[in-house]
Amino acid sequence: KRCLQISEQTGGAFDVSIGKLSRLWDIDTWAAADDPQDYELPEREEIEQACALAGWKQMILEQRTNSTVVSIPAGMQIDLGAVGKGVALDEIRKTLEEYPEVSGAVISVGGSILTYGNKPEGGTWQIAVTDPLEPSQSAGVLTLAGGYCVSTSGDYERYVEVDGVRYHHILDPATGYPARSGLTSVTVVCDDGLNADGLSTACFVLGKEKAEELLKKYNADGLFVDDSDHVWMTEGMKERFQLLKDTYSIGE
Repeated sequence: KRCLQISEQTGGAFDVSIGKLSRLWDIDTWAAADDPQDYELPEREEIEQACALAGWKQMILEQRTNSTVVSIPAGMQIDLGAVGKGVALDEIRKTLEEYPEVSGAVISVGGSILTYGNKPEGGTWQIAVTDPLEPSQSAGVLTLAGGYCVSTSGDYERYVEVDGVRYHHILDPATGYPARSGLTSVTVVCDDGLNADGLSTACFVLGKEKAEELLKKYNADGLFVDDSDHVWMTEGMKERFQLLKDTYSIGE
């Protein structure tokens, strides 16, 4: 239900009904393969057919006494990968709250991060933000109190290259192809794991201007790195982020 709410707010830029499309591209599998050079791009006709089977508006949620039933058209497939890590953080937080002896923790689930409670020595948590140009290094650092979730979506995370062109795993439901919004990385900070995870994907697809408007609706902050090596931030993020690499400049 919450995924469909994000879909509505983003005009479908975020859409969990594109399972057929994501499995057609299968970039996650190939990015981890021993020889991704053997990857073959999907045919345009295949992509169009997969897109025709998607569409979040066709998903029907029926509330019953003790459950919610989701109905989808024949051929549609669901892919919740864009929120899975965030949901995990939300569940972990619930577990931590059951143990008052746990005064503080940082939890990382595949790059999505939860800050919880306080550091033993006091002070704030320091969370590194990956450099899209050199993913083994950090572009900067976030300074956060406990109670925040951080999620980053980038074209450097999982991808394959064909004829010198990078095809990453963040698909644009409108085109059926990897999103080309001028961004290489989006980091979202808010107080909810599912929202942070889903919004980072949506913002990457939407591009900076539309993403900023979206984040306001969720009381979330964003950090955007574009393909011209500029770093852009929402007002709230400016108080939290310190740039460490001089290969980037701060956009105004």
